[in-house]
Amino acid sequence: MRTYLSTLHKRSPSHKKRFAFLASGGFTLLIFAVWATVNFGGNPSTSSGQAASVNKSVESANPFGSFLRGIESSFEGLKDSFGGLKEGIESIELESGFEEMRDNTLNTYGQ
Repeated sequence: MRTYLSTLHKRSPSHKKRFAFLASGGFTLLIFAVWATVNFGGNPSTSSGQAASVNKSVESANPFGSFLRGIESSFEGLKDSFGGLKEGIESIELESGFEEMRDNTLNTYGQ
């Protein structure tokens, strides 16, 4: 890796741009994974959920298993958030707001 980085300045500009794009994308993905784990991970909601999490922790008490469970719960939290967002958007009645705005515009500029 050191030899690659030390000879990167000799490569073509398109190769340098591709390397920069992939490196920044990987770093951004890493930051997103940490953010999602911190914000959406590990919120047991009921006592049965706590019992299930205790059983999971007894079965696999290694760091990698804990990381995977954190990511799993993060994606479940994201899924729930997007589900709530979808329900919220579906509950908005845009048609009546549009008709009211249209009628007010016609009243203002129609005279």
